[in-house]
Amino acid sequence: MVDIHCHILPNLDDGAESLDISKEMALIAVQDGIKSIVATPHYIEYEHEISKESILNTCQQVNEFLIQNRIDLKIIPGCEAFVSPTLVESYKKGEVMSINDMGKYILIELPVASYPEYIEDVIFDFKVIGVTPIIAHIERYSYVKGDFDIIYRLINEGALMQINSTSITGLFGDEIRYKSLELIKHNMVHFIASDAHTTRGRAPKISKALETLKKEGIEDAYIDYLISNSQKVINGEDIEVIEPIKKKLSWFHKIKRRF
Repeated sequence: MVDIHCHILPNLDDGAESLDISKEMALIAVQDGIKSIVATPHYIEYEHEISKESILNTCQQVNEFLIQNRIDLKIIPGCEAFVSPTLVESYKKGEVMSINDMGKYILIELPVASYPEYIEDVIFDFKVIGVTPIIAHIERYSYVKGDFDIIYRLINEGALMQINSTSITGLFGDEIRYKSLELIKHNMVHFIASDAHTTRGRAPKISKALETLKKEGIEDAYIDYLISNSQKVINGEDIEVIEPIKKKLSWFHKIKRRF
């Protein structure tokens, strides 16, 4: 398996605090069946503008360390870029890391509580230059609710969607777990990733989430689709986008939305 969202690089953000923690996270990932991890340290314009050089150098250091310790895991460069109206311009200047530095996919984080109205422009501008945005942990945004119209619209604009494995397994509560499953059942999810920051709780594990999906009746073909998409991302391959299903609200929720 491939984990496309993980904060495994030491001392670059709020993830691994040391190389020893990176090693422990790597061992957990390997035991879970993960073969490759996309390292996604936070990139925030004007606040935490981690350079591509720092990411590439740290990835190289960690990969060499893993080889020395005979840990069969490959770390691939990337970042989790916080969205802004000027993000695409920063990317064009070479300041923001795409996944595997291939210029094909980029992981983007949105504000948790307030929907950025300019996001569709950002998606459009990235698509124009051949880059497909992947929206991180969509289930955790407060404005993703109801009929999921926001996600439906962003997929049609050209973005892909990722949810966290720990959201599926219930780490963030029943509401987030239910939302995650509903998004999957409506074909609005293209990747499951760990978004791991440490060795406990938010650890680099994906397999339990996949087992949960099977128990919830998600078809094997869709689970295979989620797994294969992550491999395609690091290879720079195109991803077939399954048509999202519009979620229908009950009459009660339709009335409630009017007030």
